[in-house]
Parts: sequence; C-alpha cells; structure tokens
Amino acid sequence: MMNKTGRKMMLAFALAASVCMLATGCDKLKKEPETEKVTEAPTEKQTEPPTEKVTEAPTEKQTEPPTETETETESETQPKVLTVEEEKAQETEFDQLRTMYAMDDVNVRAEPGTDGEIFSSFYQGDKVIVVGETPNWCVVDLEDYDTNGYVSKQFLSDTQVDPKTDEERQQLIEQELSGSAAGSGETSADTSSAGGSTDTSSVDLEYNVGAFAESFTVYAMTGANLRSTPAQDGEIIQTVASGTSVKAVGETDRWYKVDVDGTIGYVNKNLFSTEPQ
Repeated sequence: MMNKTGRKMMLAFALAASVCMLATGCDKLKKEPETEKVTEAPTEKQTEPPTEKVTEAPTEKQTEPPTETETETESETQPKVLTVEEEKAQETEFDQLRTMYAMDDVNVRAEPGTDGEIFSSFYQGDKVIVVGETPNWCVVDLEDYDTNGYVSKQFLSDTQVDPKTDEERQQLIEQELSGSAAGSGETSADTSSAGGSTDTSSVDLEYNVGAFAESFTVYAMTGANLRSTPAQDGEIIQTVASGTSVKAVGETDRWYKVDVDGTIGYVNKNLFSTEPQ
C-alpha cells in the first residue's frame, strides 16, 4: 500500500498536469480571433464603391441640347423677301436663250425689285427673250437698250399667251383717263393758267434730263401716257393716241421730254419711234 507521502505526490502531479492543459487551451482560444480579423476586413472594402461612381454622371449630360439648336438656326436662314442685293447675288446666266410670253402688260425694271426704275414694258402676249434669272425675277434682253432688264417671274409664261383685244385696251385707257382726271383737278388748272405749258426746270434737274440742240419728231406706236415726271409713277397729264406725232425736246436714258401742242411732259421711249407707223 502507498503511504501518505506517495499519495500527496501523485495528487500534486495530477494537479500540475491539469493546470498545464488548462493553460494550453487558453492559449489556443486567444490565437483564433486574430486570424479572423486579418482576413475579412480588407476584402470587403476594395470592391463595389469605385465601379459605380465612374459611369452614370458623364454619359447623361452629353446628348440632346446640340441637336435642338441646329434645327432652329436652319429655319431662320430662309428669308421670305429678298433685297435687290440678295437677288443679284444669286443671279445666274442661261447657257441658251429662253423664249417666254408676257401674261399681262408688264413693266421692265432696272433692278430686280419692285422699287427698281421702270424703263420699258411688254404688252400681254409679247414674246420675251429671257437670258438669266434671280430667285424671283427673269433677266430679259431688250432690243432697243444696251443693258438687260428685270421682269417678275409671276408675269411670264412658257406657253404662248393671247394679246388683249382692242376693246380691252380701249377700256384700260378710259379707266386710266378717268382716274387721272379725278385726281388732278389742281394740276389741270395750273397748266391752263400757264397757257398750256408746264415749268419742268425743277423736274429736269431732279431727273437729269438733257435738252436736245434741235427738237425732232417722234411718233407714238401705240396709245401712251404723257406724264409730269420721267417715271412710271409720274402723274398722267394726258394720253397720246397711237400714230400721233409729238416734238421731242429732251431725254433721259429711258424717257423723251416732249411738247404735245404746247404741253410739256415725258413719255416712255419704248412706245415711240422716229419713223411714222
């Protein structure tokens, strides 16, 4: 049998072994949490946030505004009415002469615009030689003039047009006469008090009318208006019947200054000839 001293030594040895085992277990428990901390924290932070921020903001802003501004400016570039300068800038010359016809009695102007000076005209049905065009006007050739003129496109046709009848022309003359008589009461009185002659010196200065050294006779090729100024909008003093001879005393490039039985006025050169008809 073991004595008391041996038992005590065995108990002490067993107690020491238990303490060692407890110490080793505690060490293992302390080391495991450290390995968990090192792995998980870095991997979660380095993934999603950077990729989401780089995409959406730049792409949405760079699309629609430029296209809307371009369409608005295109609609503003087409003018409705062109100036004389704009018409001339787009004037083109034809390779071949084109024959057209006057759809009515039309004016020939020095410029492609309604304010251009009227220096000739065509009667309805007249053949018109067209040598070029602008957007709204035809450039026409005139036999009796060195320069071309302009006729509005709306008064010219590619197909032949019948001229006005004598009855229609007479009706127009009567309408023009009645209109001028109604609006020129004071002028007629002033003319008669001056013995049938009109002082045209101020008009001659304004329109640069030159005087002939010697007067000569010209003949009306058709019914024509005698006007107070050498311009298409000049007041009509009276009419000159077709075949009537009058005395030419001066001129501008488009008009004769004439003496009709003592009344001085201006007639369109295009309507008169130096030879009797």
